[in-house]
Amino acid sequence: MNNAFAAAPAVKASLQTQFDERLKKPIALRLNPPPPVAHVFDPVLSTATSNILEKGALSEIIGHHRWCGTEPDRRAGAEFCASRLGYRPDEARVVLTSSTQSTLNMLIPGLVGAGGTLAVDELTYPPIKGFAARYGVRLAPVRMDDDGMIPDAFRTVCQTHRPKALYPLATLQNPTTVTMSVERRKEVVAIAREFGVSIIEDDIYSLIPRNAPPPLSALAPELSWYLLGLAKSVAPGMKVAYVVAPSKEAAAALFWPGVRATFWMTAPLSAALATELIETGSIGTILDAVRSATGERHTLVRQHLTKINHRLGDGGLHVWMPAPPNVTSTDLATRLEQAGVLVSTSDGFVIGEAKPPRAIRFGLGNPSDDSILEKALTIIAAEYNKYRLTDA
Repeated sequence: MNNAFAAAPAVKASLQTQFDERLKKPIALRLNPPPPVAHVFDPVLSTATSNILEKGALSEIIGHHRWCGTEPDRRAGAEFCASRLGYRPDEARVVLTSSTQSTLNMLIPGLVGAGGTLAVDELTYPPIKGFAARYGVRLAPVRMDDDGMIPDAFRTVCQTHRPKALYPLATLQNPTTVTMSVERRKEVVAIAREFGVSIIEDDIYSLIPRNAPPPLSALAPELSWYLLGLAKSVAPGMKVAYVVAPSKEAAAALFWPGVRATFWMTAPLSAALATELIETGSIGTILDAVRSATGERHTLVRQHLTKINHRLGDGGLHVWMPAPPNVTSTDLATRLEQAGVLVSTSDGFVIGEAKPPRAIRFGLGNPSDDSILEKALTIIAAEYNKYRLTDA
């Protein structure tokens, strides 16, 4: 008997055992990476790597820092950001960094500084609180509604707190999944311009939706620091982000000749890979695959949460789900953890002293395959409905 055929049942049994073991562990949905698309990502990245090696020796790539990015890096970044901005920025305005987080680590102290105020959504990306504490920056929360940041509330913050900068997530806001309308974006930009408030725009979730509105930075380039990272659209470990500064002088002032006590520079191999993917257009192949996989996971959400109030924006990587009546987000999250699903509670996203909304956030991309996500959604629906039965 052919040994390969004899081994096949054993291999299949081993894979089934591994799958069964994964299902016994808590299903982690606290993070919101893009769903895995190895069948597309692996061959595309393999080809990109081969192309890079054919162009030059590895020692030439990793033998020195990339600093703000090489000329080809910045040129590729300008082309890539043009798909969102609607125009190709001067590559002298483009800076290549290792991630959105490391970029914020530079921009918040550089633009706001100790004792200054940063305006933010009342619910926002949790690390912002850590950055503010580290650099002695005050945070001024701006109230939100179903269209995102409320212009009148932003105006009040500007009049009262005189913020030096605004940090918005206008597309698929984290955690609420709200995508701000074009009209609302224009209103927010007009107020920022009136009060001379710089805009630090995080557009990291914009690449998966098919028709995301233009970023605020496209409406006010002279005020804006535009951030477009790859970790939420290509792969979590693709630690590359592009920054488009208001001017080449502003880019040079904050990022060059380099603040040596920070870690914002991109790893040379990551930078080379990102540039190769953009130059060849193969990054679009990966984005299409992630978009398709995300859509399939959205279908599972709709099937399992059809009678449960939740919010999921087009192309979104996480769900924002209000808790049942008279149930706190912590109570719901604890119950889900006991049932085998880990989710985030709203209190981690709240800025200031406001009472956290009764809601949870859970990501869709972390499970390695759809069946694991489907099990998690089944548990979420079942535990939610138990509260309904208790109240009935």
